[in-house]
Amino acid sequence: MAFVIREEGELNGWPNYSWAVKRLPEDMAKAETVKQALESAAKIRGDKTYAIYADTGDKMTYSELNKDANKIGNALIEMEVKKGDKVALYLRNSLDYLRCIYACSKIGAIEVPVNWFYREMDAKHIIGNSEATTIIVEQDLLSIVEAIKGDLPNLKNIIVRGDSSEYTTLDSLDGKPNNPEVEVKPEDPMAIIYTSGTTGLPKGAVLSHTSYVLSAKAISLWMVDETANDYTGLPLFHINAQIYSSLGMMFAGGIITLRSLFSASKFWEDVSTYNCTHFNLLGSLANILYSLPPSDYEKDNPAKYVIIGGMPVEIWRKFEERFGVEVLEGYSTTEDPLPCLNPPGKYKKIGSFGVPIFPDLGHEAKVVDEKGNALKPGKIGELVRKNPAQMIGYYKAPEKTAEIRKNGWLYSGDFVKMDDEGYLYFVDRKKFVVRRSGENIASWEIEDVIKSHPKVADAAVVPVPDQMRGEEIKAFILPRYGTELKPEEIIEYMAGKVAYFKVPRYIEIVDKFPYTPTGRVKKWQLKEMEKEKEDHGWDRDKEIPDWRDRFKAR
Repeated sequence: MAFVIREEGELNGWPNYSWAVKRLPEDMAKAETVKQALESAAKIRGDKTYAIYADTGDKMTYSELNKDANKIGNALIEMEVKKGDKVALYLRNSLDYLRCIYACSKIGAIEVPVNWFYREMDAKHIIGNSEATTIIVEQDLLSIVEAIKGDLPNLKNIIVRGDSSEYTTLDSLDGKPNNPEVEVKPEDPMAIIYTSGTTGLPKGAVLSHTSYVLSAKAISLWMVDETANDYTGLPLFHINAQIYSSLGMMFAGGIITLRSLFSASKFWEDVSTYNCTHFNLLGSLANILYSLPPSDYEKDNPAKYVIIGGMPVEIWRKFEERFGVEVLEGYSTTEDPLPCLNPPGKYKKIGSFGVPIFPDLGHEAKVVDEKGNALKPGKIGELVRKNPAQMIGYYKAPEKTAEIRKNGWLYSGDFVKMDDEGYLYFVDRKKFVVRRSGENIASWEIEDVIKSHPKVADAAVVPVPDQMRGEEIKAFILPRYGTELKPEEIIEYMAGKVAYFKVPRYIEIVDKFPYTPTGRVKKWQLKEMEKEKEDHGWDRDKEIPDWRDRFKAR
């Protein structure tokens, strides 16, 4: 069912692209690549502040970002980085991270963000699979790169953010300040963003400049105003902060206020201090904010709108009333970043993540059954979408791309339902992943590490409900015959091998598993059993509250 625009020019069901771009300056409306967007923004807005780093108060103007991106980009060219080469960014949120993203866009290099919590196993896969020739890395993460560089034959350049006597430093990159003479086309790849699935290693979604630009223009609709200021503590290695907050605000003409990491205690202080008018949140982070005691900073705060993914309906109104902001729910995926959004004002529907933006560009959504047949309104099925901003495909994995792209439609792996007016409602995740604070964590990854422990015979990982994080990880573990295994041993073992957020919070030692005839653990039974429980058993955070420090977890 197609959503119908009721009143042209009003933000009711989200307007057509042809109308929306009229709200942008002409050069911004014409921009088709990230490179063009920055150059036009610098020309139009010049010395206007573009970004603020909330941790220090440091600021950067549109012109400064453009000049710095040019200098870094031209320096990379001098290091023989060519159009189409992959540049891994193993960085934490910072103004430098923004400079590096846009530097890649200037020279047609393909940015490959690496989750800064990743340790050797995950980092090696992403850097190696992407065939990155260059990496820009935080000084304190350099030891990880040095430990794995022998297994990365394509890696030629290591650039350090910070001091280094052995490697080139980011601060020393001082290329020409003029725009690099590299032709970048809308269809060229802009980034490879890695996303975990339920089977196999993380897959790299190749996103074009078109993916970035259309998605950013879409999100800018709700904040096109030079007084707008978008606040985020979400990581720049995901599309939310990188496309929606950073590039979206560039099209809007306002400011992005960036914190190194989400901080509930600093949130409203930052919003008030920097006069932030908009922010994006994951549902789990919204729950954390709502659970905190009232603060002076939250009163009369300047925020107008918040886009939240996955907010429980029961606290939606309460969140709006307490904090004085209008909540809009949205939906997108790494592979399909052009969002669906719940329109603000009188056409908003509580509990819905809205409708596809820019229907005149062919942005369509439908709900289908297991055979791909469209379902009637109210019926639950898988969400499939079609639009020009979808990923080019998974990098070096055409068979994986074919699994989710069928007849031009991209299959989301999420169960939803649609009402009579085309509004969409999230029901559940089809993929068996743990969604913890916005991180999609594949259960098999955790299981494989647990099973490598010498005392473990088998393991099964399931998500369990959690008010703060959305979901937490619970591991059921079957010890080897004749061994005695304690949960603490698993925590210590895993803390040195995986990112901290992949270490199970709950552990249950079992003496048997329910198996299918083919020998697979019936994990759905374990998951359903946990849904009915308030107490999920042995709790890492209660039993070892200082586990991250004790076991040096990253």
